[in-house]
Amino acid sequence: MISVLSGVPGFLPGPDDFRELARKVDTARHQGVPAGCILEIDLQQMPPETAGFDPVAVVSGILGASRPLLLRETIAAIHRAAEDPRVAGLIARVQLDAAPPGPVQELRAAIAAFTERKPSLAWAETYPGTLSYYLASAFGEVWMQPSGTVGLVGFATSALFLRDALDKLGVEAQFTARGEYKSAANLFTQDGYTEAHREADTALVNSLRSQVWEAVAAARKIDPAAIDGLADRAPLLREDAVTAGLVDRIGFRDEAYARIADMTGAAGDGDADGDDAPPRLFLSRYARTSRPSMPTPTLPGRKGKQTIAVVTLAGPIVSGRGRPVSPFGGASAGGDTIAAALRQAGADDDVAAVVLRVDSPGGSVTGSETIWREVVRLRERGTPVVASMGAVAASGGYYVSMAADAIVANPATITGSIGVVTGKLVARDLKDRLGVGSGTVRTNANADAWSVNAPFTEEQQAHVEAEADLFYTDFVHRVADGRRMSAEAVDQVARGRVWTGADALERGLVDELGGLRTAIARAKALAGIDEDTKVHIAHLPGSSLRDMLRPKASSQPAAASVTEMVSALAVRSLTEVVDQSQRSLTGVNVLWLGASRY
Repeated sequence: MISVLSGVPGFLPGPDDFRELARKVDTARHQGVPAGCILEIDLQQMPPETAGFDPVAVVSGILGASRPLLLRETIAAIHRAAEDPRVAGLIARVQLDAAPPGPVQELRAAIAAFTERKPSLAWAETYPGTLSYYLASAFGEVWMQPSGTVGLVGFATSALFLRDALDKLGVEAQFTARGEYKSAANLFTQDGYTEAHREADTALVNSLRSQVWEAVAAARKIDPAAIDGLADRAPLLREDAVTAGLVDRIGFRDEAYARIADMTGAAGDGDADGDDAPPRLFLSRYARTSRPSMPTPTLPGRKGKQTIAVVTLAGPIVSGRGRPVSPFGGASAGGDTIAAALRQAGADDDVAAVVLRVDSPGGSVTGSETIWREVVRLRERGTPVVASMGAVAASGGYYVSMAADAIVANPATITGSIGVVTGKLVARDLKDRLGVGSGTVRTNANADAWSVNAPFTEEQQAHVEAEADLFYTDFVHRVADGRRMSAEAVDQVARGRVWTGADALERGLVDELGGLRTAIARAKALAGIDEDTKVHIAHLPGSSLRDMLRPKASSQPAAASVTEMVSALAVRSLTEVVDQSQRSLTGVNVLWLGASRY
């Protein structure tokens, strides 16, 4: 019977069917990662620093969709893939329209590390700007479509000045700054660049240019001076881009995919998307195959796995709780919320060190000071703290970082701005012109000092000046204490001036250049943990479904207890069900946005 039926096509499995079955079983055993797969990533936008709890994302997750990877998740996945024998190569569409240079550097460093070990290829319809090509240059080969251009044009910064417009409107700007480089209020008080403002911006763009030119020159084996000449002619058309060595080949997507298959030794029948093409996997899917499970609570008195807590502060700083990011509005980095996360980390016996990840242009004086105090308290209790600066950590963003044991910044991080600006806009004349009447009833002389209806009195202006002096003096002296510098030395690099991370390193404002991975390594060293030891990374503060299901009873971090352990296990059983459809929502950080006057 078998000999007869075996001649019927498709009735009995043949050798190819068994091989296909074995391949599927092997892929399933490795959480859906096929052997010899090529990872794909779409970099038309930079991965975000943080993400809040999004009810729309919950519904999408239940329906099978997944949110974009965070920056740290993307970087971690690329580093893991470089060491994973099941991953053969990496291909990415790199077409960034705009992005902050610091995070681009962190991502580029991960891609460059991958390229040192395995084939990688970047392709794009066009490279719209300098940072887009800068990121692409970290790949082993760079491709572009025929009609594309390489927009390696360099860097520029533009400032807006509204003083004349406000004068015409009848609006008076009353601002007080400490530090001639503190330019935030120049928008309202100047009609053009001041000498200090221009000096700082010029140094900033020149530093960024030097960093990018050196990296591109090294990756593409081009003289940095030649790149500067190319930038003056950019955006470059295809022939000039290939001749200059910036692009390896002009081609389309299907040709680029066929090439990466050939580079990995997994070329099929020539059809990049055919049945015989090598297996591919999106990086977002690959990253979630390695997502650690929720840690099991430990019994009191038992030591759990060593943990590095990463407390993320993203966005301008405000006093109070702040507001998490959502699809319905902006958000803010609440001083109380970040401070509570730092206390939570300090109360956990398993936390060996804390990394404060800062991506903030500053904000409230008092909110920044609240966070600074908790960093000081952590260190006083013996918990090492390392500040990791992302895209920007300036003014209040530097304030919260300066008390850390060590500060790590990307070379292109915008940092410093040690200074103060405060003031108000007075719209009295504008209201008169519009025929808008107003009046004030007050109980005391300064009850309406911050009203837009009248300028500061002499006494009120003197108080504002004294307040600015106090804030600036405190800022400088606390930087001096944290950085082990004299107040005079700090003042020389302060006065409201912003620096790149590379320039800040030369001036003693940061200790080391690198991203979050570098900061975690530094934290491990300060905690006495061997660099090769695997540690658990806990991300705080949380805004996940798990956090909503387990609200805090008070502001005091609770010690481990049997009751808490049972409660945590109950929550775990519930949230793990949600995790199956929306893995990204457990333990996700809060994204905070906002504004104030630092």
